[in-house]
Amino acid sequence: MNTAIDAHVHIWNRARGETFIAEKQFPALTGKAFLPEDLMPVLAATGAGSAVLVHGPATVAHAHYCLELCHRYEMFRSVVGWVDLRDPDCLSQLAGQAGDTAFRGVRFTPLLDADPRGYLRSDAALSICSALQAQGHLVEVLAPQALLRSVAALALAFPKLPVVLAHFGLPDGNPDGFGAWRQSMSHLSRHYNVHVKLSGLPLTGDADRDRKMARDHVLPLLDCFGPHRLIYASNWPVATALAKPEYWRDLLQATLQEASLDEVRQAAIWRGNTERLY
Repeated sequence: MNTAIDAHVHIWNRARGETFIAEKQFPALTGKAFLPEDLMPVLAATGAGSAVLVHGPATVAHAHYCLELCHRYEMFRSVVGWVDLRDPDCLSQLAGQAGDTAFRGVRFTPLLDADPRGYLRSDAALSICSALQAQGHLVEVLAPQALLRSVAALALAFPKLPVVLAHFGLPDGNPDGFGAWRQSMSHLSRHYNVHVKLSGLPLTGDADRDRKMARDHVLPLLDCFGPHRLIYASNWPVATALAKPEYWRDLLQATLQEASLDEVRQAAIWRGNTERLY
């Protein structure tokens, strides 16, 4: 495998007194710290030469902390920050991050809001997307299937803005819902500025089940998005609650080989698309 770029990692520094939302979903992570020094061997084990640092806690302060880390550690290539769309001052929050050379975009977190659809369709979301598009940055969205129409609306409204959907669109792994997920993703793929991060599947640790889950989710996305809009990522350290990052790397590699992708197309997923976008 060519040297990869891990397009989605977080840093959890307990000394900062921050709240890590993923602990509610994965109690096994409670109280654990995940620092840059902990990430270094993970990147080595997964064949990744660098990583994109995505905010963890949804705070502007943490976004600035990530920017500081990006300048301090060579392994970080850029930062995806955060702004509070419910704050009338959110454009100023964006300006405070966008002037940093490490900044690449912001992530929208509708699931943390009382009105997720309203959050994505708000005037603030539109204003932030307009500014990001004008600046040549991108927006990431952490959204499940129920919100993909709202994600599509953003992509349609801002055709020159790269829109990156995190973690396969958060499928729950239930085979009964696979058809609806696939249909939603197929509709979303019609917007050519939308990309998808291949990370965050609800792995089980059962090799046979996980191989099938990987095939069932990766192969349809290859069909509708193509390899040049798919992005490898580990979602470290959240994913460690389910499996080691190298376990996901191996599953994805086996699935891409099964799809008979040539080296150029595989390289696009492992690093080329991230180099272009981040």
